[in-house]
Amino acid sequence: MKNIFVAIILLICTVCSLSAALEIAVVTGNGSKIDNVSKSDLKKIYLKVKRFFKGEKVIPVNLPPNSKVRKIFQEKILEMDNEQLNVYWNEMYFHGIEPPIVLYSEKAVIKFVKKVKGAIGYINMKNVDKDLKIIYIIKE
Repeated sequence: MKNIFVAIILLICTVCSLSAALEIAVVTGNGSKIDNVSKSDLKKIYLKVKRFFKGEKVIPVNLPPNSKVRKIFQEKILEMDNEQLNVYWNEMYFHGIEPPIVLYSEKAVIKFVKKVKGAIGYINMKNVDKDLKIIYIIKE
């Protein structure tokens, strides 16, 4: 009986951990003037419609297109898939505007955001540390 009870508890814990929604933190360095940002402003920043926020030049950084975190960010914030985003950036290129920098890991995003004034990135919430400021949270 005790073994069955333990097995059931383990099964419940496994199911709960698998079904837990991924939380994404949009972050900046602690020295930034930006304390929070709306979804609308975040979209404008990442589409480079808005280049300054609260008097500070902003530098958005992306994860690679195949990143699960980036896919969620695009869906929830930009409301675009890869094809729509490619069309958008092809159009913007003719106006002299390039897409955000792509960094190839969350670790790279964290380092960049900590060192570059005005940098904004997004990472899995579990990777946030004391040297980052969360300015927006996305729930999957």
